Amino acid sequence: MKKIIAILFSISLLTADTTIVRVKGSNLMWEDTTHSEETKVTFLEAKSYCRELQLGKYSDWRLPTLQELLSIVNYKRYKPAIIYGFSHVNKDTLYWSKTPYIKESDEYWGVNFKDGSSSNAAINYDRYIRCVRDIK
Repeated sequence: MKKIIAILFSISLLTADTTIVRVKGSNLMWEDTTHSEETKVTFLEAKSYCRELQLGKYSDWRLPTLQELLSIVNYKRYKPAIIYGFSHVNKDTLYWSKTPYIKESDEYWGVNFKDGSSSNAAINYDRYIRCVRDIK
């Protein structure tokens, strides 16, 4: 009997949904998959990825704004400078936002979770993605 309970407990841990983070005090739900820390893509590929993402019974994912990305930065942390709860974070380069960089028509803002800094990047550069959706 103890073996059966241990096996069922292990299975429940393996199937637990650890791919989504809900941020307390906000109406946002964030993707937190290995894809978020391992895959770099261009801006257009990032928009397409979020638009096509099916995760946790939801299909209305999108690329976040700069303000939304900055809302999950924790400036008291370093490498990663992201609020607690996220498991998959690349600490070395930008994550795309859908906020355009006003000085260049082919550049968009992003956030680096190494230190929480933000900067711009051209759309053909490869950067990371963390999709978001509104909680309704």
